[in-house]
Amino acid sequence: MKFSENFRSALFWTLDNIKGNKVKNNYKEISFILENYNSLESRNLREKHLQNILEHSVNTVSKYKSYKKFKTLNEFPIIDKKEIRQDYKNFISNKQSINKYQKVATSGSTGTPFNVYIDAIKKARNTADTIYFAKAGGFNLGNKLYYLKLWSKEIAEKSLINRFRNIKVLHISKLTDHDISVLINDLKNENSPISFLAYASGLRQICKYLDRVEAKPILNKVASIIAMSETLSIETKTSLRKYFGVDTVSRYSNVENGILSQQMLSKGNNFHINWASYYVELLDLESDTPAQQGELGRVVITDLFNYAMPMIRYDTGDVAIMDNKNDFFNGAPSFSKVYGRKMDLIYNTNGAPLSPYVAYEMEHFQELKQFQLIQEGKKQFRVILNIDGTFNQETNLIENLKSELGEDASIIIDYVNEIPVLNSGKRKMVINNYIKEHQDQD
Repeated sequence: MKFSENFRSALFWTLDNIKGNKVKNNYKEISFILENYNSLESRNLREKHLQNILEHSVNTVSKYKSYKKFKTLNEFPIIDKKEIRQDYKNFISNKQSINKYQKVATSGSTGTPFNVYIDAIKKARNTADTIYFAKAGGFNLGNKLYYLKLWSKEIAEKSLINRFRNIKVLHISKLTDHDISVLINDLKNENSPISFLAYASGLRQICKYLDRVEAKPILNKVASIIAMSETLSIETKTSLRKYFGVDTVSRYSNVENGILSQQMLSKGNNFHINWASYYVELLDLESDTPAQQGELGRVVITDLFNYAMPMIRYDTGDVAIMDNKNDFFNGAPSFSKVYGRKMDLIYNTNGAPLSPYVAYEMEHFQELKQFQLIQEGKKQFRVILNIDGTFNQETNLIENLKSELGEDASIIIDYVNEIPVLNSGKRKMVINNYIKEHQDQD
């Protein structure tokens, strides 16, 4: 690393030392727990953190006071965003004044914004989680970071702070061909390797632009790429390797909790679950029983470090498949697939849930700049396409989709100039209006 990058890293740890090594101590513990998952000490630490947060919850949080005689985690109820929104005050710990807690707000991409309160303990743990998993993805503290997401005006305008932190703010909502061209030119002029942390859809747009202009690889400029928030297709991952010479890893996280799991370099495509900071359950899609091995399930987490607003058995709204074969990550169960929101699952004409990857059947058609698959009814589907030039392969596209959706599927294709992003800056590849309609009626 350059002197300035080494200096930033050293300064961060010096300041942490002055504050009592809160981040460093958390980082060491996270490393030990995850890298020695099957050891007795790791198991004891995880159990201690779980018991501590449960005891704290039943003694300081109104929602959980009736569970003071609990014996196991399973006695606690499953909660979700809707329930928390409706009863915020009863989920907040009375251990301290609410004025001493920090409010973290989601973007509200799926509806009403969602606010969570955290304390200094949780903040230090999240920082340590971020450093650990970033390093596992190839990013070193102090490196130049190109951060591509939806930025609030307030944060984006803090140019001096971002410059000091060595962060270049990139707006997902302004990723036109011109913007990408400027980005690539800036990248070529960088004096030292940089890292990307970006929405998967943004990385796809960059690759599609490079394909269209028949760009040559830009090697020895990018040290690492971490994709987040959306599903990263195999095609985009392959393109990123072609153009930048590094392997991309995907991260699964949310705003209200933090980093829940991430792929690791040279360790396959499974997602290493963050067992050091969360207790994770995978429950059946329709009941609160454990999901079967190899089956889709709801991701339910217990946050082990949010003492301000304990989230016990919190249904994230996401679905995944857990791999319990213990072949990865020091014997720890991992996610073999992470699919995102349950409400965005597509179902075939027989009613069986399909992976959102079904939409990526369209990735193979080079003429498509953007695409989206929408389920409007049990057997009715709509495809939204933003094309580059002309597209003469509608028949092939429909046949490919029918092989997954069902031969009796009715598929309509609409062409647009731009597929809009959500309030969060994300662009959904799949939407299920059919299921949403039935949920709204309930």
